[in-house]
Amino acid sequence: MALDISKHKSVLLKILKDIYTDTSIAPLLGFKGGTCAYLFYNLNRFSLDLDFDLLDEKKADYIFDRVLEIAKQYGKIKKQRKKRFNLFILLSYEQEAPNIKIEVNRREFGSKYEIKSYLGISMKIMVKEDMLSHKLVAMYERLSKANRDIFDVWFFLKNDFPINEE
Repeated sequence: MALDISKHKSVLLKILKDIYTDTSIAPLLGFKGGTCAYLFYNLNRFSLDLDFDLLDEKKADYIFDRVLEIAKQYGKIKKQRKKRFNLFILLSYEQEAPNIKIEVNRREFGSKYEIKSYLGISMKIMVKEDMLSHKLVAMYERLSKANRDIFDVWFFLKNDFPINEE
């Protein structure tokens, strides 16, 4: 699978735009992860996926249905699952391109978010200290360390991200 970064980024941004311009779901999703760090914190590693925290568990079914409808506009849904701890959608937007994983975490960790704008669209994004803390926990908990986690932690520490010690 060849990665056309500009095409992949374009699809990611279109999905993000549709999510965060939908006033019924935008306040209920906290954007986080590699793509968030790439777009807002200048992480110099391209990320293929969209990761969110669900901020109101009572709205999980509604959020899943809306995000699924948004994703369908950009390609074929290869998998969709409502799991105990997350909502999961796997989107294929082009046959030879990598899939886009859209994951909404249902667990409450007490993370904080702030509103930032990207290309004129306001998004609720995870604050730096929680972003670093989540990466450290992911590295600790994963049986096999993902190279991206090691790189991301190095990048966050090198750029003086604070750590949420709670």
